[in-house]
Amino acid sequence: MTPPELRNLLVDSIAVWDVAGAKVALANDGVAVTAADGLVLRILPAAAADAPLRWWMERPGQRRPYTGMTGLLRGLRNALGAGDGLPSRLRGAPG
Repeated sequence: MTPPELRNLLVDSIAVWDVAGAKVALANDGVAVTAADGLVLRILPAAAADAPLRWWMERPGQRRPYTGMTGLLRGLRNALGAGDGLPSRLRGAPG
């Protein structure tokens, strides 16, 4: 996934989570998410040498590894405080 594709996914995810005031922008080799309170989170692709890691999420004083997109989105949602009161899993059913 390229940084522009990741940015688009994060913009859509933040809209679904109804996080007010969050901004998503391309930043060097990854994506920066700025929360309404000023918290800046950086999402960076992991180097091939870091396998099986796929992503890193950095925030002031912390760098967390993620092996897949689902975990990364869950971590971002929680870091933005959007996980409060929401189900931890999304289930789909035929309509």
